[in-house]
Amino acid sequence: MWLYTVDIILFLILDAVIMQQAMKMRSSYYHDIQLINVPSISHRSRTCFILLCLIANITRTLSIFILDVTWFPIAGYSSISYKNTDLEMWSFCLLRTFPCLLHLSSYSVVILFWAHVYYTAILINTPYMVFFFVVTNIIVYMLYIVTAILFLVLNHLLTFIPYALFLIGILYILVSISLLYFGWKVTSHLSRRTSSGTVLRYNVIQRVLFLTVFCPLLLICRGSLSIMQAVYHITGLPVNLQIIDNSPLGDTCLFLATELLPSIIVLVSFWQKRSPPTLTISARGLGFTSGVFNTGIHNNEPSQFALAATMPLIQPTSNWNAQTEKI
Repeated sequence: MWLYTVDIILFLILDAVIMQQAMKMRSSYYHDIQLINVPSISHRSRTCFILLCLIANITRTLSIFILDVTWFPIAGYSSISYKNTDLEMWSFCLLRTFPCLLHLSSYSVVILFWAHVYYTAILINTPYMVFFFVVTNIIVYMLYIVTAILFLVLNHLLTFIPYALFLIGILYILVSISLLYFGWKVTSHLSRRTSSGTVLRYNVIQRVLFLTVFCPLLLICRGSLSIMQAVYHITGLPVNLQIIDNSPLGDTCLFLATELLPSIIVLVSFWQKRSPPTLTISARGLGFTSGVFNTGIHNNEPSQFALAATMPLIQPTSNWNAQTEKI
């Protein structure tokens, strides 16, 4: 279908942009590492998101290509079978849902970043946050893969479809709630610092607030729709809703609204600036609670970092009064 061709072109363009950003980050990494002993959490978060987003979009591009190439042969002749059972819907379900997990993993990096900022601001040490993030993602992937194989071996292929849709729907809702919660917390801290005289550049508050409201809204709609599809696969899908289920038009709307568009929004928020003006943040009191934002002029702090980060972040260190970071 031509709609799938449009999807492929748009995702390929985004893949090219992400690749360009990844190369820019790679070239700036070695310059940044000469100024500090370890990369900042903002740099690591941006790098992790870029890589996961690139993998997710490449996977989605491949899945759309397969759907585009095999749509008519599979839908018309149902030529794929296993144990005398049609694999059409099971295969389509894998192609449509597995890239969703990769996109959700990339969004969870933003949650991890904002959670780190929030807990750092309220002076709470979270040494196991990254470990919890990694383990949670591994558990979700293992649950999906093992269940898909199990349903295939037991020849319960159609049962896997509502299960996968329900799992994806729950994950989308959880990610959207987490994005909304931690994004709102970070926005509140930034707003309080601004009202107390802090000067923030790059329109940080506006970008964080836009991402906090817009992305969770799209993701929670996708999650609700997936759960509704899971229920209707069991009870029967109404005729007026069949256009959103396993159709090129429905897939195009879902992919563009809940994968391509949120990826672009987050990518812009994490964009690597070539020559940004610097803003020095004192890490006294861990940043947002009692730290001081200034322009870097007449700065009495003993050390300064020249990082091209686009979002504010203070790292917890053993010496609360010494470290500064330019963003």
